[in-house]
Amino acid sequence: MIVAISYHDGDLALMRRWANHVVKLGSYHKHKIIIAPVHNATTEGIADVLRTAFSDLHVVECYHTESGWPISCNKAFEAIATYIAMHQKRPFLFMEPDAVPLVASWIDDIEAEYTAKQRPFMGDFVGARSFIPNAVDHMSGVAVYTNELHSMAPSVFRNEYTAWDIASAKDVVPQMARTNLIHHDWVPTKQWRRDKVDASVVREGAVIYHPDKLGVLFNDGLAVPSTRVGGEPQTGAGLVEPDSSFEQGGAASSKEKIENIVDSTINDLAILASHSPKLKKYVIARLYEKNLYTKNTKAKTKRAKPSGNKVRKSVEEFDGPRAY
Repeated sequence: MIVAISYHDGDLALMRRWANHVVKLGSYHKHKIIIAPVHNATTEGIADVLRTAFSDLHVVECYHTESGWPISCNKAFEAIATYIAMHQKRPFLFMEPDAVPLVASWIDDIEAEYTAKQRPFMGDFVGARSFIPNAVDHMSGVAVYTNELHSMAPSVFRNEYTAWDIASAKDVVPQMARTNLIHHDWVPTKQWRRDKVDASVVREGAVIYHPDKLGVLFNDGLAVPSTRVGGEPQTGAGLVEPDSSFEQGGAASSKEKIENIVDSTINDLAILASHSPKLKKYVIARLYEKNLYTKNTKAKTKRAKPSGNKVRKSVEEFDGPRAY
């Protein structure tokens, strides 16, 4: 099994903790790992640690210029999927720094069940409609994917405004195997459970829990609320300054805390709005009622139209991301 994980500068402290946690759990010399640093994020303290536990490690650089959720995250996933399709040609388990392996056999357990179920995709099923009307039921992003994504789920690619797991639901869900080994704990409330995680919330039998933004389940003594930036932004939506990271343990200023809370709230609204045009209209209407959205605001934030002469290479022409 190939394990693939992408991360941004804002994830560095959590990513380093993930690497150390994985190595402490065990050795995985039957398996390979691919790490995909975005926007030239460093591999120091990550690649050197993970190389000791896996049979092979590849670094796939993500050279896209876009930032923010979800487009930067989508581009990173595309880079990984394309590299694997061209060079590895094997299914892969996609992970994120806040997806915590829980037992030493986590990769072996997932590989065994994926092989037994003989489906191209395997993950946790997210019944979003039970929480939000007109939402999209989909497979968790942290999941196992076939290396033949370009033909079996082309809707995974070229998404700018919708996360790939939601955008590809129509292709993926009919072809997925549901598993209890991956616990994607998505509950759309004001206080997401990702900010209040403890061992008691993990589903019995799960070998991966996601999301744990504080890294409580790493059990490394670093998950103290006072060391976390309040309202940490979504992956790719912004950077956590070094003096307020997990490793440094500093506290952000009141202004920074407020800005981070605002960013996090906006990102949460964007997630909800992405589920359907109706929800997007509702979010805009509520912002308008609170005098937070006006025609001038809309004009200022309107995206520029892409150049008419910019043509993206086809899959066949694409020579893949650089790796070493």
